[in-house]
Amino acid sequence: MIPRNIYVDVENTLTVSFISGIQRVVKELLVQLAAQPKSDFVFIPVVHCRYCHGWRQLSDAERTSLYSSGSPGKSVSAHSQMFRRLAGKLLGENASATLREFRIWCQHVQEHKKLRLADFASGSIFLDLEASWHNPLLRNSLLPALRRNGVSVVTLHYDIIPILFPDRTHRNTVRVFTRHLHAHLAHSDLIICISHHSELELIRYACQQVGHQQLNTAVLRLGSNIRRTVAPNTRWPLPKDISKFVLCVGTVEPRKNHEILLDAFDAISQDYPDLGLVIVGRLGWDSDRVIKRIQQHSRYDVRLFWLQNIDDDTLSELYRRAYLNVVPSLYEGFGLPITEALQCGSVTLSSHAGALPEAGGDFVTYFDPNRGDELASRLRELLEDLAQYKERKSTLDKYVPTFWEQTADELRAVIRKHF
Repeated sequence: MIPRNIYVDVENTLTVSFISGIQRVVKELLVQLAAQPKSDFVFIPVVHCRYCHGWRQLSDAERTSLYSSGSPGKSVSAHSQMFRRLAGKLLGENASATLREFRIWCQHVQEHKKLRLADFASGSIFLDLEASWHNPLLRNSLLPALRRNGVSVVTLHYDIIPILFPDRTHRNTVRVFTRHLHAHLAHSDLIICISHHSELELIRYACQQVGHQQLNTAVLRLGSNIRRTVAPNTRWPLPKDISKFVLCVGTVEPRKNHEILLDAFDAISQDYPDLGLVIVGRLGWDSDRVIKRIQQHSRYDVRLFWLQNIDDDTLSELYRRAYLNVVPSLYEGFGLPITEALQCGSVTLSSHAGALPEAGGDFVTYFDPNRGDELASRLRELLEDLAQYKERKSTLDKYVPTFWEQTADELRAVIRKHF
């Protein structure tokens, strides 16, 4: 039996300089899919190249970046930086940009010639796995063209947060996401959702707002195990006297609702002078107010810490050492910070919004994301009632995580069942 090619667009994951939830899903899944080549499917990571006017496979450097567990970053040599500054000064920014384009084109001619792909063969599958609504190649033109050529389209759907919370999402993201979603609703053969809640929200939106009565959907369980770096270089990021702390993992942006956590921490911190608060996450959109509040806090870098760009080893250790893990989000399509924390044995408090209860089940204590006083009360209970805390901790021994290997197997099974 000849394996069926599944082409996976990874442009966004390779382009951005950070690893958030979606990029983690893409990288973890593709590592597992590549590790089991003997299958009825062959998953081929690709990017669309405007110089090639088509698709190409990855370079060795891109492949290494994709399959590593850290952030891709953007490495630029000292000579390249010097060239850019000198060209900008001598020729002006427009001429400098033209020279950069020429240099990239020359590099493209040398490197991409052997990587170019012919058109995807009829009968193959195009898998949209990442945050491709930001990609230059628009799905409302790409997907119908693929379908006309006999290529099936599958997408992994995370949530419709930009539509549900337009006031808490960048205006341009709302625009490009909505266009991207409508293209997939019209042209995808199969939409795989990351939770039952996300699936129901999608179906409701498609029926009520767009008029699509029939969607082929499925649900995929995401993995929770954090893949460790190959060569650990872990340096503990907190002062030695911080032995008891509350952990919060997630991009610092309005929807993640860090302000309610800060309110709760301020309400109880005087009664627990040895308690720390550790926020882990990159700087997101429209976060000036909360960042200012964090950095101007009287206990900043003393009992309140904001960590960015940490590796998976450090994140795992933070989960393990945390007294409590808190997820205060106003909405999530799933909730990796819950499942990762539970897998690491961290007692967790979470908002009851979106799919978070689906991710945490009975292993998590929930609160109203609009009630800072309720969160403060939950924190006090678990700080003062050691018997309750130990009971919550002991129940985590029964937690059975989903591993990324299982997620990859389920993805193959879902595609196999449909096609």
